[in-house]
Order: sequence, then C-alpha cells, then structure tokens
Amino acid sequence: MTAAALVLALAVLTAPGPRRGWACAPATGARVGVPMRALAALGCAVPALWLPWPAVAAAAALTITLLVRRRRRRRARDRTHEAEVLQGALDVLVGELRIGAHPVAALTVAARESRGPVAEALSAVAARARLGADVAAGIRGEGARTTSPGHWERLAVCWQLAHTHGLAIATLLAAAQRDITERERFRGSVEAGMAGARATAVILAGLPVLGVLLGHAIGAEPLRFLLSEPAGGWLLLLGATLICAGLLWSDHITAGALS
Repeated sequence: MTAAALVLALAVLTAPGPRRGWACAPATGARVGVPMRALAALGCAVPALWLPWPAVAAAAALTITLLVRRRRRRRARDRTHEAEVLQGALDVLVGELRIGAHPVAALTVAARESRGPVAEALSAVAARARLGADVAAGIRGEGARTTSPGHWERLAVCWQLAHTHGLAIATLLAAAQRDITERERFRGSVEAGMAGARATAVILAGLPVLGVLLGHAIGAEPLRFLLSEPAGGWLLLLGATLICAGLLWSDHITAGALS
C-alpha cells in the first residue's frame, strides 16, 4: 500500500505544469510551481495510506493515464502552433527571395520574424549557410528536433533541388509552403471530424462512474464493496485498468487517422 501511494505521489510530482504560467512569469513559477506540486502529491499520498492497495493502484493508473493524455494533447497543440509559425516564416522567406534577397539574408530575416523553435532552427540554418555548409542537411538536422520533421524534410528537398539543378528557389519554396498549408488544413479537418469519436470514448469511460452513483442512489453501497471487500478491490482495479486501456486505445486509433 505504501509503495502504491508513493507511485501515485510521484505521478503527481512529474505532471507538467501549466505552460502559460512558466512563459509569463518564469522567475515566480520556479518558486511556486514545485511547492504546489508537492502539496498536490501530499494530498494524494496521505489519503492513500488509509485506502486498500487495489484502490490506490487503480487511482494511480487513472492518474498516469490522464497525465499521458494531457501530454499528448499538449504536443498536438505545440505541433499545430509550430506549423502555423513555419508557414508564416516561409511566407517571409519567399517574399524576401522574390525581391532579390540573397538566400542567407532571406533565412536571417525569416528567423528574425519568427519565434520559438522555428526561429531557432532557421537561425541555425542561416548560420550554417554563412559558413558554406550543406544547407539542406542543416534543414534536415534542425527539423528532426521539431514536432513536424516532415515539413522540414520538404524544405530540405526543395533547397537541394534548387542547388543541384539551378531551379528558382523561391518558386520551389512557395510550392512547399502551399503543400504544408494544404496538409495542415486537411489535418485540421480530420481532427475536427474525430472530435465526436474522442468525446464518445470519454463518455463511455465515464459510464462506470455513473453506475456507481446510481448504485448509491438505490442504496446498494457499491463503494463500500469496492473499498472494503477483497473481491471488490480486485474488481475496482480491473475496471480502472480496462478504462485506462480503452482511453489509450481510442487515442491510438484517432491518432492513426492523422498519420
């Protein structure tokens, strides 16, 4: 029981904090974020000392599943935001190239007009280009560290084609920009179409909780059975495991539609 309580507390401690708070006030977030997590972990661990270990294990499984799903949603939001920034950077890059700017200067301007990982990647590529290194390889290397390496791979192919065959780089990058824009638009429409399936999965996962509440309404006292009886504890753990597996599997199915 003590080990399960420690696992649950560790899951709360390792939960990612709100990004907006860190971005707006990093100095205060470093002092406040950790104590708040410690208090949350303590609040989860102390009641767990009086609960049977199957109930604690079930709570830990549910907590970890929710943290995994939250992290996946955050990554999806970061990917969408980064793709939007990349499209804006390509718009600046193509515009600079079309008015006759040198590719290195155009990359520098695009990096200056961008932000976040896109700005860092473009700055590194521009520095690599100023040193006379392989720009296409630099784009691939920097893109591998982002959330959308496929988009950067298309940019690297366009840059390599322009360098090898002497094609107009502005035209190729404009085509890559249109391709990225259409892919993101299609991805957004698919995500909107899968919203109903995700909501259905969450509702189905919450039906056992509704069943417990209905059991209390008719006086069956299901919580007393689940928390005090050995068979009830095993059933609680089995039910929580099935709920977690169902949520993660539904996320896997919906993510497969986007790949």
